[in-house]
Amino acid sequence: MTRSWPASLLLAYPPDWRARYGDELELLVRDLREHGRNPVPMAFDLLRGAAAAWCGTRRGFVMSERSRQALITVLWSWAAFAATAAWFGHDLGVYPTRGIAQKIAAAHQVVPDAYHVLFGVGVVGIAATVVAAVPFVLEAGRYARSNRRNSIFALMAVPPVTAASWLGGVQLVGRANSTSDLTFAVLWLLLGLAGIAGSAQAVSAIVRTCEFSRTTWRIGTSAAAAVTAAMLVGTGATIVWGLAYRSSQGHVAGASGWLVVMAIMAVATARAVIALIGASRAPAPQPAVA
Repeated sequence: MTRSWPASLLLAYPPDWRARYGDELELLVRDLREHGRNPVPMAFDLLRGAAAAWCGTRRGFVMSERSRQALITVLWSWAAFAATAAWFGHDLGVYPTRGIAQKIAAAHQVVPDAYHVLFGVGVVGIAATVVAAVPFVLEAGRYARSNRRNSIFALMAVPPVTAASWLGGVQLVGRANSTSDLTFAVLWLLLGLAGIAGSAQAVSAIVRTCEFSRTTWRIGTSAAAAVTAAMLVGTGATIVWGLAYRSSQGHVAGASGWLVVMAIMAVATARAVIALIGASRAPAPQPAVA
């Protein structure tokens, strides 16, 4: 049915807004016209309402709680996975010694291949995280400035300050050559894990507090999917590496450490997969209308 003027001005409203409120507003306009309301003021009111609706849409979209929580779950899972993989894989290419590793690689090519896959997984995961972080940081900064929320700026500073401080200490730890220095290195490693947890908590608080555009949420969701896929591949590579290494050595030395690492990776990956599956069944984000 063709809308009469000024009801045709409803086309000026955002599509999502019309889908939710268009029928009710059209009935209201029709009722006012039947009761003799002047169409010119009505047209101005409708155009003003359309401008307000578009402004509200640009400010952000209210992400469903399940979808928002899914991104946070993937973030925490990735933090646990990355920390475990970094600890496990930092010298995996020369484990247990460079000479033995070369012999194993010559006899069982799958061992170094699995290591290279695990390294590639780390690169992909970090790249996806950085790509997603850029729009989130920009929009969180705009939200904090417009709402005068200086606490958000403080939260945004946690990850880079923590990373810079910890990496600076690593340069000192790398020169460790005594028992006291090694003790300090272990403590610094534990502080690094605490820093990862603190940074993840800060990012989670920002995601829960700020409003983000639909495009930013889509980037975040795509990055979460890429990270989860990388975690799946990394877990598989770790399993393959462990099985191939044990087969090449003919004994189970060090098997307990590999099993613990594999279990942590598998649990973290499973949590991320379950969260994304749950988010895919959540309602679509709705425009945040002022």
